[in-house]
Amino acid sequence: MESFNLYREAKDQYEKLIPEKNDGLILLSLYAKYKDKDFTEENIISITNKIFKDQGNNEFERSRTEYNRNNTIILRLQESFLWRNETKRTYQFKKYGLELCQNIEKRLFEKYNPAKIKRFFDQLHKSLTEYIEADKDFNEWIEDHFDLRMPELVSQIEILDQQVNESVTDFKVNIKSEDQSILYILKEIEIRLEIIKEQSSELKNAFQISYDIDELLTDILQKTDSYNYIENIQKVQKFHDNSRSQLEQVSKRIEKIKPRIREFIYDFNKQDFDRKTNKFIYYLLEKSFVKREKSTKRIQFPNNLSGLKVKSIEHSPTLNIIPIREISPKLPVEIIKRNIDIPKRKELLDKTIKWKQDKERIMYWTNFAFQELEEKGSLVFTPLFFKIVDKDRLTIAVKTAHSVLRKSTKLKQRYKVEINQTPVNHTLNKTISLWQMTIQKK
Repeated sequence: MESFNLYREAKDQYEKLIPEKNDGLILLSLYAKYKDKDFTEENIISITNKIFKDQGNNEFERSRTEYNRNNTIILRLQESFLWRNETKRTYQFKKYGLELCQNIEKRLFEKYNPAKIKRFFDQLHKSLTEYIEADKDFNEWIEDHFDLRMPELVSQIEILDQQVNESVTDFKVNIKSEDQSILYILKEIEIRLEIIKEQSSELKNAFQISYDIDELLTDILQKTDSYNYIENIQKVQKFHDNSRSQLEQVSKRIEKIKPRIREFIYDFNKQDFDRKTNKFIYYLLEKSFVKREKSTKRIQFPNNLSGLKVKSIEHSPTLNIIPIREISPKLPVEIIKRNIDIPKRKELLDKTIKWKQDKERIMYWTNFAFQELEEKGSLVFTPLFFKIVDKDRLTIAVKTAHSVLRKSTKLKQRYKVEINQTPVNHTLNKTISLWQMTIQKK
Protein backbone atom coordinates (compact mmCIF):
# COMPACT_ATOMS: atom_id res chain seq x y z
CA MET A 1 0.00 0.00 0.00
CA GLU A 2 1.39 3.39 -0.99
CA SER A 3 2.23 5.67 1.95
CA PHE A 4 0.52 9.03 2.45
CA ASN A 5 2.23 11.86 0.53
CA LEU A 6 1.44 15.22 2.11
CA TYR A 7 2.78 17.29 -0.78
CA ARG A 8 0.80 15.40 -3.41
CA GLU A 9 -2.42 15.53 -1.39
CA ALA A 10 -2.02 19.21 -0.45
CA LYS A 11 -1.16 20.22 -4.03
CA ASP A 12 -4.66 19.31 -5.20
CA GLN A 13 -6.54 20.54 -2.10
CA TYR A 14 -4.49 23.63 -1.16
CA GLU A 15 -6.98 26.29 -2.36
CA LYS A 16 -9.78 24.54 -0.44
CA LEU A 17 -7.78 24.32 2.80
CA ILE A 18 -6.05 27.72 2.78
CA PRO A 19 -8.37 30.63 1.93
CA GLU A 20 -7.13 33.54 -0.16
CA LYS A 21 -6.78 36.89 1.61
CA ASN A 22 -10.28 38.32 1.02
CA ASP A 23 -11.94 34.98 1.75
CA GLY A 24 -9.91 34.65 4.94
CA LEU A 25 -10.85 38.17 6.09
CA ILE A 26 -14.52 37.40 5.43
CA LEU A 27 -14.23 34.21 7.52
CA LEU A 28 -12.53 36.06 10.39
CA SER A 29 -15.17 38.81 10.34
CA LEU A 30 -17.97 36.23 10.40
CA TYR A 31 -16.26 34.38 13.26
CA ALA A 32 -15.73 37.59 15.26
CA LYS A 33 -19.41 38.47 14.94
CA TYR A 34 -21.19 35.10 15.13
CA LYS A 35 -18.73 32.49 16.48
CA ASP A 36 -20.65 29.17 16.47
CA LYS A 37 -24.07 30.78 15.95
CA ASP A 38 -26.14 30.71 12.75
CA PHE A 39 -26.04 33.57 10.23
CA THR A 40 -27.75 34.33 6.97
CA GLU A 41 -26.62 34.86 3.41
CA GLU A 42 -27.42 38.56 3.80
CA ASN A 43 -24.98 38.68 6.73
CA ILE A 44 -22.23 37.17 4.54
CA ILE A 45 -22.94 39.59 1.69
CA SER A 46 -22.93 42.61 4.01
CA ILE A 47 -19.55 41.65 5.48
CA THR A 48 -18.16 40.81 2.00
CA ASN A 49 -19.10 44.27 0.65
CA LYS A 50 -17.50 46.00 3.66
CA ILE A 51 -14.25 44.05 3.29
CA PHE A 52 -13.93 44.71 -0.45
CA LYS A 53 -14.54 48.40 0.22
CA ASP A 54 -11.94 48.37 3.01
CA GLN A 55 -9.44 46.67 0.65
CA GLY A 56 -9.74 49.60 -1.75
CA ASN A 57 -12.16 48.12 -4.26
CA ASN A 58 -14.27 51.27 -4.46
CA GLU A 59 -14.73 51.33 -8.18
CA PHE A 60 -18.27 51.14 -9.49
CA GLU A 61 -19.57 47.59 -9.85
CA ARG A 62 -22.78 46.73 -11.56
CA SER A 63 -25.25 44.88 -9.38
CA ARG A 64 -25.03 41.81 -11.61
CA THR A 65 -21.22 41.69 -11.30
CA GLU A 66 -21.39 42.12 -7.53
CA TYR A 67 -24.06 39.43 -7.27
CA ASN A 68 -21.88 36.95 -9.20
CA ARG A 69 -18.83 37.79 -7.08
CA ASN A 70 -20.67 37.25 -3.79
CA ASN A 71 -22.24 34.04 -5.05
CA THR A 72 -18.85 32.66 -6.06
CA ILE A 73 -17.33 33.52 -2.67
CA ILE A 74 -20.18 31.87 -0.72
CA LEU A 75 -19.90 28.69 -2.80
CA ARG A 76 -16.13 28.69 -2.30
CA LEU A 77 -16.43 29.06 1.49
CA GLN A 78 -18.90 26.14 1.64
CA GLU A 79 -16.27 23.74 0.30
CA SER A 80 -14.28 23.58 3.58
CA PHE A 81 -15.35 26.29 6.01
CA LEU A 82 -19.16 26.80 6.15
CA TRP A 83 -22.25 24.58 6.46
CA ARG A 84 -25.49 25.58 4.75
CA ASN A 85 -28.78 24.58 6.34
CA GLU A 86 -31.19 24.18 3.41
CA THR A 87 -34.27 24.06 5.62
CA LYS A 88 -33.53 27.17 7.71
CA ARG A 89 -31.57 28.86 4.87
CA THR A 90 -28.79 29.73 7.31
CA TYR A 91 -25.07 29.12 7.57
CA GLN A 92 -22.76 27.89 10.33
CA PHE A 93 -19.02 27.25 10.68
CA LYS A 94 -17.66 23.78 9.98
CA LYS A 95 -15.25 22.40 12.57
CA TYR A 96 -12.23 23.05 10.33
CA GLY A 97 -13.25 26.66 9.66
CA LEU A 98 -13.96 27.28 13.34
CA GLU A 99 -10.57 25.88 14.41
CA LEU A 100 -8.76 27.93 11.75
CA CYS A 101 -10.29 31.18 13.00
CA GLN A 102 -9.73 30.21 16.66
CA ASN A 103 -6.02 29.53 16.05
CA ILE A 104 -5.56 32.87 14.28
CA GLU A 105 -7.44 34.69 17.06
CA LYS A 106 -5.34 32.98 19.73
CA ARG A 107 -2.07 33.82 17.99
CA LEU A 108 -2.97 37.50 17.49
CA PHE A 109 -4.58 37.94 20.92
CA GLU A 110 -1.99 36.27 23.12
CA LYS A 111 0.86 38.42 24.35
CA TYR A 112 4.33 37.59 25.54
CA ASN A 113 4.09 36.57 29.21
CA PRO A 114 7.32 35.46 30.94
CA ALA A 115 5.51 35.11 34.28
CA LYS A 116 3.22 32.58 32.62
CA ILE A 117 6.21 30.59 31.33
CA LYS A 118 7.82 30.57 34.76
CA ARG A 119 4.55 29.45 36.34
CA PHE A 120 4.33 26.58 33.83
CA PHE A 121 7.90 25.47 34.56
CA ASP A 122 7.31 25.72 38.31
CA GLN A 123 4.26 23.50 37.93
CA LEU A 124 6.19 21.03 35.78
CA HIS A 125 9.05 20.89 38.29
CA LYS A 126 6.67 20.49 41.24
CA SER A 127 4.60 17.77 39.59
CA LEU A 128 7.71 15.85 38.44
CA THR A 129 9.16 16.00 41.96
CA GLU A 130 5.90 14.60 43.36
CA TYR A 131 5.88 11.80 40.78
CA ILE A 132 9.46 10.82 41.66
CA GLU A 133 8.85 10.92 45.42
CA ALA A 134 5.67 8.82 45.03
CA ASP A 135 7.49 6.45 42.63
CA LYS A 136 4.82 6.99 39.96
CA ASP A 137 5.15 6.21 36.26
CA PHE A 138 7.23 8.90 34.52
CA ASN A 139 5.42 8.30 31.21
CA GLU A 140 2.16 9.30 32.88
CA TRP A 141 3.76 12.62 33.89
CA ILE A 142 4.63 13.19 30.22
CA GLU A 143 1.01 12.69 29.17
CA ASP A 144 -0.67 14.47 32.08
CA HIS A 145 1.67 17.47 32.45
CA PHE A 146 4.46 17.94 29.92
CA ASP A 147 2.48 17.31 26.71
CA LEU A 148 -0.27 19.67 27.90
CA ARG A 149 2.05 22.61 28.56
CA MET A 150 4.65 22.17 25.81
CA PRO A 151 2.54 23.81 23.01
CA GLU A 152 1.98 26.89 25.20
CA LEU A 153 5.71 27.20 25.94
CA VAL A 154 6.57 26.88 22.25
CA SER A 155 3.95 29.51 21.43
CA GLN A 156 5.43 31.95 23.95
CA ILE A 157 8.88 31.73 22.33
CA GLU A 158 7.32 32.34 18.92
CA ILE A 159 5.42 35.34 20.32
CA LEU A 160 8.67 36.80 21.70
CA ASP A 161 10.36 36.34 18.32
CA GLN A 162 7.38 38.04 16.67
CA GLN A 163 7.60 40.98 19.10
CA VAL A 164 11.30 41.34 18.35
CA ASN A 165 10.39 41.54 14.67
CA GLU A 166 7.81 44.22 15.44
CA SER A 167 10.34 46.12 17.58
CA VAL A 168 12.92 46.10 14.78
CA THR A 169 10.28 47.21 12.26
CA ASP A 170 9.19 50.08 14.53
CA PHE A 171 12.84 51.11 14.91
CA LYS A 172 13.32 51.20 11.12
CA VAL A 173 10.15 53.24 10.67
CA ASN A 174 11.16 55.72 13.38
CA ILE A 175 14.61 56.48 11.98
CA LYS A 176 13.11 57.17 8.54
CA SER A 177 10.41 59.46 9.88
CA GLU A 178 10.75 63.12 8.88
CA ASP A 179 7.79 64.41 10.91
CA GLN A 180 9.33 63.89 14.35
CA SER A 181 12.18 65.76 15.99
CA ILE A 182 15.48 63.93 16.30
CA LEU A 183 15.37 63.99 20.12
CA TYR A 184 12.04 62.20 20.08
CA ILE A 185 13.41 59.59 17.68
CA LEU A 186 16.45 58.97 19.90
CA LYS A 187 14.18 58.50 22.92
CA GLU A 188 12.03 56.07 20.94
CA ILE A 189 15.13 54.07 20.02
CA GLU A 190 16.31 53.97 23.61
CA ILE A 191 12.91 52.86 24.94
CA ARG A 192 12.51 50.20 22.27
CA LEU A 193 15.99 48.79 22.89
CA GLU A 194 15.32 48.56 26.64
CA ILE A 195 12.05 46.73 25.97
CA ILE A 196 13.80 44.20 23.74
CA LYS A 197 16.59 43.62 26.26
CA GLU A 198 14.06 43.19 29.07
CA GLN A 199 12.07 40.69 27.01
CA SER A 200 15.11 38.53 26.34
CA SER A 201 16.29 38.68 29.96
CA GLU A 202 12.86 37.81 31.37
CA LEU A 203 12.44 34.81 29.12
CA LYS A 204 15.90 33.45 29.95
CA ASN A 205 15.11 33.75 33.65
CA ALA A 206 11.77 32.01 33.14
CA PHE A 207 13.59 29.08 31.54
CA GLN A 208 16.10 28.86 34.39
CA ILE A 209 14.13 26.19 36.25
CA SER A 210 14.30 23.92 33.18
CA TYR A 211 17.85 23.07 34.34
CA ASP A 212 16.39 21.77 37.61
CA ILE A 213 14.00 19.59 35.63
CA ASP A 214 16.98 18.21 33.66
CA GLU A 215 18.65 17.26 36.95
CA LEU A 216 15.54 15.32 38.00
CA LEU A 217 15.56 13.53 34.63
CA THR A 218 19.19 12.53 35.28
CA ASP A 219 18.12 10.99 38.59
CA ILE A 220 15.41 8.99 36.79
CA LEU A 221 18.02 7.61 34.39
CA GLN A 222 19.87 6.08 37.34
CA LYS A 223 16.90 3.85 38.23
CA THR A 224 16.85 0.18 37.21
CA ASP A 225 13.71 0.56 35.07
CA SER A 226 14.91 3.73 33.30
CA TYR A 227 14.95 1.98 29.92
CA ASN A 228 11.15 2.38 29.84
CA TYR A 229 11.51 6.16 30.06
CA ILE A 230 14.51 6.88 27.82
CA GLU A 231 12.44 7.98 24.81
CA ASN A 232 10.35 10.45 26.82
CA ILE A 233 13.38 11.74 28.75
CA GLN A 234 15.08 12.48 25.44
CA LYS A 235 11.89 14.19 24.30
CA VAL A 236 11.93 16.58 27.29
CA GLN A 237 15.67 17.26 27.03
CA LYS A 238 15.41 17.87 23.29
CA PHE A 239 12.62 20.36 23.90
CA HIS A 240 14.73 22.20 26.49
CA ASP A 241 17.77 22.25 24.19
CA ASN A 242 15.73 23.51 21.24
CA SER A 243 14.06 26.19 23.38
CA ARG A 244 17.40 27.45 24.70
CA SER A 245 18.81 27.44 21.17
CA GLN A 246 15.85 29.46 19.90
CA LEU A 247 16.25 31.92 22.77
CA GLU A 248 19.92 32.27 21.91
CA GLN A 249 18.98 33.05 18.30
CA VAL A 250 16.52 35.69 19.52
CA SER A 251 19.26 37.22 21.70
CA LYS A 252 21.66 37.33 18.74
CA ARG A 253 19.03 39.10 16.65
CA ILE A 254 18.57 41.60 19.45
CA GLU A 255 22.33 42.24 19.55
CA LYS A 256 22.35 42.96 15.81
CA ILE A 257 20.19 46.03 16.28
CA LYS A 258 22.73 47.73 18.59
CA PRO A 259 25.32 48.50 15.85
CA ARG A 260 22.49 49.91 13.73
CA ILE A 261 21.59 52.35 16.50
CA ARG A 262 25.21 53.40 16.99
CA GLU A 263 25.57 53.81 13.21
CA PHE A 264 22.42 55.92 13.08
CA ILE A 265 23.58 58.17 15.93
CA TYR A 266 27.01 58.54 14.29
CA ASP A 267 25.49 59.43 10.92
CA PHE A 268 23.14 61.91 12.52
CA ASN A 269 25.95 63.62 14.45
CA LYS A 270 28.03 63.83 11.28
CA GLN A 271 25.14 65.25 9.25
CA ASP A 272 24.28 67.65 12.06
CA PHE A 273 27.91 68.86 12.19
CA ASP A 274 27.99 69.35 8.40
CA ARG A 275 24.67 71.20 8.54
CA LYS A 276 25.88 73.55 11.27
CA THR A 277 29.19 74.12 9.45
CA ASN A 278 27.41 75.02 6.22
CA LYS A 279 25.04 77.29 8.09
CA PHE A 280 27.99 79.09 9.72
CA ILE A 281 29.79 79.52 6.38
CA TYR A 282 26.63 80.93 4.73
CA TYR A 283 26.27 83.31 7.66
CA LEU A 284 29.87 84.54 7.24
CA LEU A 285 29.44 85.00 3.50
CA GLU A 286 26.21 86.90 3.98
CA LYS A 287 27.18 89.12 6.93
CA SER A 288 30.91 89.77 6.30
CA PHE A 289 32.18 92.66 4.16
CA VAL A 290 35.47 94.07 2.88
CA LYS A 291 36.87 97.05 4.77
CA ARG A 292 39.64 99.28 3.42
CA GLU A 293 42.36 100.38 5.83
CA LYS A 294 44.70 102.82 4.10
CA SER A 295 46.17 100.85 1.20
CA THR A 296 45.06 97.39 2.34
CA LYS A 297 41.76 95.58 2.30
CA ARG A 298 40.57 93.41 5.16
CA ILE A 299 37.56 91.14 5.64
CA GLN A 300 35.35 92.44 8.39
CA PHE A 301 33.36 89.70 10.15
CA PRO A 302 30.00 90.33 11.87
CA ASN A 303 30.26 92.28 15.13
CA ASN A 304 29.26 89.33 17.32
CA LEU A 305 32.18 87.20 16.11
CA SER A 306 35.68 87.54 17.48
CA GLY A 307 38.65 87.66 15.13
CA LEU A 308 39.49 84.42 13.34
CA LYS A 309 43.04 83.31 12.74
CA VAL A 310 43.43 81.50 9.42
CA LYS A 311 46.50 79.30 9.24
CA SER A 312 48.50 78.99 6.06
CA ILE A 313 47.92 75.85 4.06
CA GLU A 314 51.64 75.70 3.27
CA HIS A 315 53.72 73.79 5.81
CA SER A 316 57.14 75.00 6.84
CA PRO A 317 59.84 72.38 6.32
CA THR A 318 61.16 70.80 9.52
CA LEU A 319 64.34 68.86 10.18
CA ASN A 320 63.84 65.43 11.74
CA ILE A 321 66.82 63.72 13.32
CA ILE A 322 66.63 59.90 13.50
CA PRO A 323 69.24 58.09 15.61
CA ILE A 324 71.19 55.37 13.80
CA ARG A 325 70.12 52.75 16.32
CA GLU A 326 66.52 53.12 15.16
CA ILE A 327 67.29 52.41 11.48
CA SER A 328 70.14 49.91 11.81
CA PRO A 329 69.41 46.17 11.35
CA LYS A 330 68.14 44.52 14.51
CA LEU A 331 69.58 41.33 15.90
CA PRO A 332 67.24 38.32 15.93
CA VAL A 333 65.32 37.92 19.14
CA GLU A 334 65.17 34.54 20.79
CA ILE A 335 61.65 33.11 20.89
CA ILE A 336 60.52 32.45 24.42
CA LYS A 337 58.54 29.26 24.88
CA ARG A 338 55.55 29.78 27.10
CA ASN A 339 54.52 27.09 29.51
CA ILE A 340 50.84 26.75 30.34
CA ASP A 341 50.14 26.66 34.04
CA ILE A 342 47.45 23.94 34.07
CA PRO A 343 46.51 24.27 37.77
CA LYS A 344 46.23 28.06 37.47
CA ARG A 345 44.14 27.81 34.32
CA LYS A 346 41.82 25.32 36.03
CA GLU A 347 41.57 27.63 39.03
CA LEU A 348 40.60 30.55 36.77
CA LEU A 349 38.09 28.38 34.92
CA ASP A 350 36.51 27.24 38.20
CA LYS A 351 36.27 30.84 39.38
CA THR A 352 34.64 31.88 36.12
CA ILE A 353 32.08 29.07 36.29
CA LYS A 354 31.31 29.90 39.92
CA TRP A 355 30.94 33.59 39.08
CA LYS A 356 28.55 32.74 36.24
CA GLN A 357 26.49 30.42 38.43
CA ASP A 358 26.30 33.04 41.19
CA LYS A 359 25.22 35.66 38.67
CA GLU A 360 22.45 33.41 37.36
CA ARG A 361 21.17 32.65 40.87
CA ILE A 362 21.19 36.35 41.83
CA MET A 363 19.23 37.15 38.68
CA TYR A 364 16.83 34.29 39.42
CA TRP A 365 16.10 35.50 42.99
CA THR A 366 15.84 39.14 41.88
CA ASN A 367 13.23 38.26 39.29
CA PHE A 368 11.48 36.02 41.83
CA ALA A 369 11.23 39.00 44.21
CA PHE A 370 9.84 41.40 41.59
CA GLN A 371 7.38 38.81 40.31
CA GLU A 372 5.95 38.48 43.83
CA LEU A 373 5.95 42.26 44.11
CA GLU A 374 3.96 42.63 40.86
CA GLU A 375 1.47 39.94 41.86
CA LYS A 376 0.85 41.03 45.47
CA GLY A 377 1.56 44.77 45.25
CA SER A 378 4.11 44.67 48.09
CA LEU A 379 7.11 42.61 49.14
CA VAL A 380 8.53 42.10 52.63
CA PHE A 381 12.11 41.30 51.63
CA THR A 382 13.50 40.10 54.98
CA PRO A 383 11.83 36.60 54.95
CA LEU A 384 12.91 36.17 51.33
CA PHE A 385 16.48 37.07 52.33
CA PHE A 386 16.58 34.28 54.94
CA LYS A 387 14.97 31.89 52.43
CA ILE A 388 17.82 32.60 49.98
CA VAL A 389 20.36 32.01 52.77
CA ASP A 390 18.80 28.60 53.47
CA LYS A 391 18.54 27.52 49.81
CA ASP A 392 21.76 29.10 48.45
CA ARG A 393 24.44 30.96 50.35
CA LEU A 394 24.77 34.13 52.40
CA THR A 395 26.79 35.75 49.59
CA ILE A 396 23.95 35.16 47.11
CA ALA A 397 21.43 36.60 49.57
CA VAL A 398 23.51 39.76 50.17
CA LYS A 399 24.08 40.38 46.46
CA THR A 400 20.40 39.74 45.73
CA ALA A 401 19.49 42.33 48.38
CA HIS A 402 21.81 44.86 46.67
CA SER A 403 20.26 44.01 43.29
CA VAL A 404 16.67 44.37 44.50
CA LEU A 405 17.41 47.63 46.33
CA ARG A 406 19.30 49.08 43.36
CA LYS A 407 16.51 48.21 40.91
CA SER A 408 13.79 49.55 43.24
CA THR A 409 15.70 52.81 43.79
CA LYS A 410 16.26 53.21 40.05
CA LEU A 411 12.51 52.87 39.38
CA LYS A 412 11.36 55.39 42.00
CA GLN A 413 8.31 56.30 39.94
CA ARG A 414 7.02 52.70 40.26
CA TYR A 415 8.22 51.46 43.65
CA LYS A 416 8.51 52.82 47.19
CA VAL A 417 11.12 51.38 49.57
CA GLU A 418 10.61 51.50 53.35
CA ILE A 419 13.39 50.41 55.74
CA ASN A 420 12.91 49.82 59.46
CA GLN A 421 16.32 49.74 61.15
CA THR A 422 15.16 47.21 63.72
CA PRO A 423 17.29 44.09 63.00
CA VAL A 424 15.65 40.70 62.46
CA ASN A 425 17.76 37.61 63.23
CA HIS A 426 17.85 34.34 61.31
CA THR A 427 15.85 31.64 63.12
CA LEU A 428 18.80 29.18 63.22
CA ASN A 429 21.95 31.27 62.77
CA LYS A 430 21.58 34.19 65.17
CA THR A 431 24.75 35.84 63.82
CA ILE A 432 22.89 36.69 60.59
CA SER A 433 20.51 39.64 60.85
CA LEU A 434 18.89 42.12 58.48
CA TRP A 435 16.92 45.32 58.74
CA GLN A 436 13.24 45.07 57.83
CA MET A 437 12.81 46.22 54.20
CA THR A 438 9.43 46.53 52.47
CA ILE A 439 8.89 47.44 48.81
CA GLN A 440 5.49 48.63 47.57
CA LYS A 441 4.06 49.43 44.16
CA LYS A 442 2.88 53.01 43.79
